Amino acid sequence: MRKRLKIFALHTTRRTLPATGGDMINEARFLTALSRFADVYYNGQLFQPGVPGYGLEDREIVVPQGGYDLYYVRNNPELFVQLPSPKIVMAYPYVEDVFRAADAVVVTTEAWERGLTPYSDQNMFTRPMRDWYGDDVVAPKRVINIKQTIDPYFLEEPSRARLIEARAKTTGAKAIGFFGRIDSNTFPYMFVRAYKQIIEELPQVKFVVGGTVRIPLDPTIVKTTRIAYEKMPAMVKACVATATDEGNDAAFLGSGKVLDSMACGVPVIAYKTLTRTEQLGDYYPLYYENEEECCQRIREVIHDPDIVAEARRQMDIRKRHFLPDARAAALQATLEELVELRGDTRQTQ
Repeated sequence: MRKRLKIFALHTTRRTLPATGGDMINEARFLTALSRFADVYYNGQLFQPGVPGYGLEDREIVVPQGGYDLYYVRNNPELFVQLPSPKIVMAYPYVEDVFRAADAVVVTTEAWERGLTPYSDQNMFTRPMRDWYGDDVVAPKRVINIKQTIDPYFLEEPSRARLIEARAKTTGAKAIGFFGRIDSNTFPYMFVRAYKQIIEELPQVKFVVGGTVRIPLDPTIVKTTRIAYEKMPAMVKACVATATDEGNDAAFLGSGKVLDSMACGVPVIAYKTLTRTEQLGDYYPLYYENEEECCQRIREVIHDPDIVAEARRQMDIRKRHFLPDARAAALQATLEELVELRGDTRQTQ
């Protein structure tokens, strides 16, 4: 029987992992996948998927000096450089000393991985990442694409009461939703221009946004109050479709919004990028690359049940790649090999 890895994990200086932002939600989903084959200790405490708050207490962060097979930290450079090997780090934000010290850096999409290997003006995948990384980066020893993980909670059917509440928030319209962080780097501006055209033809359609709003919104957009994480599946299911990020970051970052829609069986009207095809597949029928195509995609989710059914069928196939067991199976061999290559570094705590 294979020995379970023992992994230390930490997100920035967060003592616990509340579901109050996309980064922390995605982090918890990743740790859930790791927990399928490893004992994950977040801030020194056993991370327990399915337990309220993951079983974590608010404790002081202590830098471990050993006792783990692998160390994984996100955006805490001061702590990371003090850790023994083998250690891995999320590939953003870029800190030169961290990249030098890391045995591997972690990314969530193929485009991001290709942009770092190599990081070069001649590499078309590097160009969208310049705002993040600048002119040059220390070449990572290894890049591991962890992809993203679906939360199984989104696979469950919400209660009738929560669905009624969610539909009330959408004003009972044919809602197209966009939920989460809403700023200039994520907002689907092309989609909104198409939406403003199409509502003259389809006044029953409403674009509904909810989350942390950091930009002015057009008055035709319905803004909901902040949505608790446990109510998000109902909110997604109250929509006829959802929209996705369009900004520069969408060229190389994944999207939890897409995975949430996949899990709920709600079609995604998706701006086509390499990262979206990595999630939704090459043949997904609801991509757009310009306003005219976006208008047509909106018409289709309202009037063409065959296209909607095909989008759902393809999402149902694609979601298998992002379930916790699937991600665990892909990650286990990679991380076990990394630990083996770096030697048995476990020490007694």
